[in-house]
Amino acid sequence: THCISSAASDVYKRQLLALFYISRTMKIRNMCGYIFILLLVSCHQKDEGIYDPDQSYKVVVNGIIDSLFENDNTDVLPHCIVSVIRNNVEVQQHSFFIETTAARSIKDMKYPLLELNLPSGEYYLLAWIDYRITEDSPYYITENLRSVRMKSEVAGMDKKAYAAVLPLTIFPDSPIGQICNLDFYSPLSSYTLTTDLKEESLDERMTAILTYKGYLPVAYDVLSGRCVASLANPTMRYDGIQKERDKYIVASDCLFMNKGKISSLDMGVMIGNSKGGIVYHAPSISFSLEAARHITKHVEMADLGESNIIDGEITGEINIIIN
Repeated sequence: THCISSAASDVYKRQLLALFYISRTMKIRNMCGYIFILLLVSCHQKDEGIYDPDQSYKVVVNGIIDSLFENDNTDVLPHCIVSVIRNNVEVQQHSFFIETTAARSIKDMKYPLLELNLPSGEYYLLAWIDYRITEDSPYYITENLRSVRMKSEVAGMDKKAYAAVLPLTIFPDSPIGQICNLDFYSPLSSYTLTTDLKEESLDERMTAILTYKGYLPVAYDVLSGRCVASLANPTMRYDGIQKERDKYIVASDCLFMNKGKISSLDMGVMIGNSKGGIVYHAPSISFSLEAARHITKHVEMADLGESNIIDGEITGEINIIIN
């Protein structure tokens, strides 16, 4: 109310100043002339100075889906989250499945996601798409799109995901209906490690243990397009080594990647059997990863035989207690 009355007061002041200037210029001396000029100025005075803070503007949000947005798993559907940020605070969040018969094969097209009603101001629209069976069965933790995280491994879960960010400014004199487009991209890179193994050395419970060297990203900020949290030198375990054609798949996974950047990944790999022994070992593996790309790396592993002994230096602290 204060904003409206103040703006209206400014309008009246401008009208009186205009009336005074015209009257002196035209040397108008009678009251009828003053009234006529006042009506003339009022009719031509725009109301643009009157600002209604409660005025909302409709914004139609479309999604430009990257060509990689496709999925062969018929058990899951694409699920979208749109977060509206103003002054670094989330003011709205919308969560929904993308309802379309072509949901599994959207390519290079604008898909109508939702309509927003927002007052004038400066905003950021953040969006995230992943695959889910139900609303409450995500692989990613997406309550805060400034720090999206992966859950622990879930069997059969599709890890594909897509992100988008768009600055949006709504002026007081903006048209009532606006259209904006969210351009989605993949914030992930994926890899598969393969190797050659001897049939006689395998059992049903072979396990691969990967020791990453350096930092492994575990959280992603959609606004900045960067990884915002990492684990130092983590160790990951992958159960159930499978054979594919003439190779064995040691491990396969997805990692967060900084947008538009290439990163190197260094690790050591061990393969153990059900007895707890280390059967195969590769002390150092390096390769490069890029967002929206998949790499298959073939690993040459040393066969340790029955000794289960890894040759090399022993590092670290050793505590020996003698009773």
